Amino acid sequence: MLNNYKCMNYLMNTIISILKMMFLVTAVSFIFGSSCNKDGSKPCTMLTPYNFNVTSEFTPQREIYSVGDTIFLKSIFSKVLINSISNQQVDYSNSLGVVGNFKAIFMDTTNLIIQESLNKFSTYVFKGDQASIPNSPNSGLSIKYLEDSTTYEFIMSIKLLSKGLFYIGVTNLGSQGLQGKNCTNAGFNMTVINSNKNLHLFQYALGYPADSMLANNIYCFRVQ
Repeated sequence: MLNNYKCMNYLMNTIISILKMMFLVTAVSFIFGSSCNKDGSKPCTMLTPYNFNVTSEFTPQREIYSVGDTIFLKSIFSKVLINSISNQQVDYSNSLGVVGNFKAIFMDTTNLIIQESLNKFSTYVFKGDQASIPNSPNSGLSIKYLEDSTTYEFIMSIKLLSKGLFYIGVTNLGSQGLQGKNCTNAGFNMTVINSNKNLHLFQYALGYPADSMLANNIYCFRVQ
């Protein structure tokens, strides 16, 4: 009986997470605005011609923090990238913006569910930009990378305000294209590269392991 409950709970959480992810990725472009038409750049609608692999990291890396501690999110990658579709090098400069989402989730060990929890953190962006997510403001933040001379950068501090088990993460990113160039929209596969993401806390809290896609993008920890 308990196993059936956990299985159904896992399926429901997975479905809800996927639906929210689809909504959030769509919402980011709306939040930060699109200047495609103004800049003469129209994205391909049937395919994404570019797909890149990028990384982010949370520091300092620990399993247990205290209320008042600060975690830093740092994500920096070159504008010259390898397109995983063609395996060719691409200079992805002068984009209409590289955007994604920062997620903040509380893991409820009593009810074996996840809860949106941005209100349990205080964030400050050093490089890049952030905005609230319409209709889901407590789930995280829409983030936009700063385009520098040779890199795209996003750096943010995350102050811990409440006790509990949490995971935070960065979703895959996207861009509607390069300024003045049609059909140059891109997807960016995000990997959180911390050597220990404390994923055992996810299974401890919810009763099942994080699936491979989610595990790639999150970092778990306890605040005491």
